[in-house]
Amino acid sequence: MEENTTFAHTDPIAEPATPSKLPLIILGAVALLSLIMMFVFYTNWRDTEERLQAVQLDNSQYEKDSFRVSNLIQKNASDRQVIADPAYKAIVMRGTGKSPGALALLFYNPTTREVFLDIARLPEAPAGQQYQLWGMADGRTIDGGTVHHEKMKEGLLKMNPVEGARSFQLTLEKAGGASAPTGDQTYLTGGI
Repeated sequence: MEENTTFAHTDPIAEPATPSKLPLIILGAVALLSLIMMFVFYTNWRDTEERLQAVQLDNSQYEKDSFRVSNLIQKNASDRQVIADPAYKAIVMRGTGKSPGALALLFYNPTTREVFLDIARLPEAPAGQQYQLWGMADGRTIDGGTVHHEKMKEGLLKMNPVEGARSFQLTLEKAGGASAPTGDQTYLTGGI
């Protein structure tokens, strides 16, 4: 008899290989890490750029301040030379009834005609007006120049040359100066 044996033939059916997800996860992690590092780098770069601009601004201000201090030192040295020079006559200019508290010191060299003015106290000129210095010489009035308010506290102000003056006065005039002094607007006066 024939034996009917059936063999169960099991052919292993090759299942399709499923790709491993591990390389994709690693690739994603690397990409995310790269993005984070780029963001951190960019943020640090921007912060550094801002700090650099701040330092450059500070340096620029420092240079301006140093230049200003250097100029003031030079100006003070030249002011001291004028004050110490016996050729300059020191004239105390006192306030008038217009401004009794006003006070200035004028240095006048009759030989070189140079005039320097140091204002100690003087009211601020109203808008549209400024102070003007005048030299009085043998009946003549000589324009000594206008005084700019912002320069009044910078030490000696070099004024226009004045020849043969025996006295000086400071008047309040329209901005830009006048051709003759306004007598009732005299704020300071002084003579040799």
